[in-house]
Parts: sequence; structure tokens; C-alpha cells
Amino acid sequence: MELLRDMNEVLSCLQEGEVVTSNGKDLFVLKGEKVWTYREGTRFSLSLKDFAELYKKNRFYLYEESVEIDETKDEAYYRYYRK
Repeated sequence: MELLRDMNEVLSCLQEGEVVTSNGKDLFVLKGEKVWTYREGTRFSLSLKDFAELYKKNRFYLYEESVEIDETKDEAYYRYYRK
């Protein structure tokens, strides 16, 4: 994950449609004029001004979803067993 320098860069990334995170478990997404926060099964929204004020001291990272495929599990799943 790429560390974002300051709140201006965080807001810029959000406005470009990127997803940001502060710890890898929470997600911040801009929809309309609100920043939606998704964390541990909950969600809430804040205005851009409130978001910037509340989270100005947090470190943010550009969220990158990684998909890893375990070839051994894949092989076992698709293996044909004769009975």
C-alpha cells in the first residue's frame, strides 16, 4: 500500500475515485459529496469537511486489493475422483 502524504492528497485520491484506508481493514470511498466509511461490518458517511477535520492526524494509504490464488487448493477442488 502506498502512503499518502497529507489530507490534501487523501482528498484528491478520493475525488479521483480511489479507495483509501488507514489500517488495511477500513475503507473510505467518496460517493457524491459524502465520504463513506466501511469498517468491520458497519458503514457511515461524513461530509468532506467533517472527514478532513476528524481524520486530519491519521495516516492514510491507497487501498490495493490483491487477489491471491492458491494453486494447490485449486487443483484439489477440480480434481476428478472415481468411486
